[in-house]
Amino acid sequence: MDSLNKEIVLKRIVKETSDIYSFVFEKPNDYVWTAGQHTVFKFKELKIPLAEDEKEHRIFSIASVKEEDEFMFSTRIVDTCTNFKKNLLKLIPGDVMLIDKPMGKFILEDLKKPTVLIAGGIGVTPMRAFLKDIELNKKEVKHIRLLYSDDRNEFAYEKELLQIGENIEGVEVLLISNRDQFNKEIEEFAKQYNNNGNYYISGSPGMNNMFTEKLINMGIDKQNIKTDSFQGY
Repeated sequence: MDSLNKEIVLKRIVKETSDIYSFVFEKPNDYVWTAGQHTVFKFKELKIPLAEDEKEHRIFSIASVKEEDEFMFSTRIVDTCTNFKKNLLKLIPGDVMLIDKPMGKFILEDLKKPTVLIAGGIGVTPMRAFLKDIELNKKEVKHIRLLYSDDRNEFAYEKELLQIGENIEGVEVLLISNRDQFNKEIEEFAKQYNNNGNYYISGSPGMNNMFTEKLINMGIDKQNIKTDSFQGY
């Protein structure tokens, strides 16, 4: 990872839920990315040594968009977390991390088509970027429905997402804690729009595979389905 040479400076850490934290940095100069992309993060200096089997870098989706004056990623950190994540919580304003170039093809396309954003847990991070991109660039959308599921009824960016859903025509935001309702909402969208719609799924590999298979079984072409896996986030 020799290309991790772009420095970002921490501004603050925000606790979004009981175990999701956002790390907000100054926006790096001459760094341009597209909503939905991710990059590689590495510490410039470690405060806690990494375990022998730990990689010194991690991939996170960029939760902010270039029109904002900050650069942000969010991740889930539980009590039994890795030393990498323990180092994240040791960061203080002014500390520096290193990042690679932006990567990934999980990008919103054809806003004239009805689109459903299916997010589970921390998988909401690129969805937040999608909606901020629409909001800040005043993009016209046909119909975008965010279905954000969390069994514990804890939702990162809750106030912000709901506000976007209320203020922007064509954007609908549903925060769902019931799995049956989550499944029902996905099924209803697929029945209503079939292959005239776009389907974006962001969650664990298991969740992505399950809903991809579900949609294909409902007759949705695989080319209309995009997934973004969150493994170990």
